[in-house]
Amino acid sequence: MIKTVFVGLIIILSLSYCTLYAIEVYSIDGTMHKFNIEQLRKSSLVKFTTERHKDGLDLQENWQGLDLQKWLQENRIYDFQSIRFESADNYMVRIHKAEMDSMRGYIALYKDDKVLENKEVRVIFPKHRDMYWVRGVEKIYLEDFKKLPPPDRIFIWDVIASQLSINTENFSKGYPGYVFDDVMQKIFRSDTGSVVLVSRDGLKTRLEYPKHLLGSFMEKDNEGSVNLKSSILPSGMLLKDIVYIQCGPYATIKYDYLYQLPTLYKILEWDNLKSPNIVIKASVAKSEVPLESLFQPDSKPFEVNEWIELK
Repeated sequence: MIKTVFVGLIIILSLSYCTLYAIEVYSIDGTMHKFNIEQLRKSSLVKFTTERHKDGLDLQENWQGLDLQKWLQENRIYDFQSIRFESADNYMVRIHKAEMDSMRGYIALYKDDKVLENKEVRVIFPKHRDMYWVRGVEKIYLEDFKKLPPPDRIFIWDVIASQLSINTENFSKGYPGYVFDDVMQKIFRSDTGSVVLVSRDGLKTRLEYPKHLLGSFMEKDNEGSVNLKSSILPSGMLLKDIVYIQCGPYATIKYDYLYQLPTLYKILEWDNLKSPNIVIKASVAKSEVPLESLFQPDSKPFEVNEWIELK
């Protein structure tokens, strides 16, 4: 009798576990929403196929699950810059939203017409290697733009760009492209890092070098705008008319955007700067100057070895 009750209790607990198991989605403000796996199985599912080479074998596998992008939109999950998937065993994959917009992803619930156990439910990106797949997905985190602290030095792009390598081979219109690898080495003095880019219309993004930006270019078009170009990045990640770039303690700004520095403070959330209208012009010597004095018609031009510092 005791054995029968014990076995029955195990069955009940197992069923309860299956019923209660859920994927937790955390919004940027920390709010958490649970999506029950059993309920997800009752949703409108799609079929998809993956091909991969594993353990010496070429595998073709058939799946059923949720179209990830469609599922996110239906649940109003779209206000984020990157998304992080975590498994029960702490495996983690982070993907930029612009990358998500350019590739299909799925929450796989069935494999070869068989129900995947909860610990086998996974996020799959068929066009990516399976290192981007997350088996046993348990939590999804939406992440906002992560700001960088104000830079120690801001160089003037129009001046410093004269030191950069130019490549026109990849551009059908023949506009010069400044090699971003060169930007990293000569301006930011680094081989790796998080890069923040801001466009003239106030859009901002944070990309990684070399992951996103290796081999990319800063194109200067016939109107003088600087545009990010790449053969590997999706179009959603390619900002146009870039006026500010920062990596670590160094940054560069378009000369004709200097007067907008106070606006840039707000865009990049630099709340700890005391004097947005006073800057330090520096080279060997340093001097405090009103910001407006730097972009007047009779202002002394910047030299390659000069920069500005913020107060």
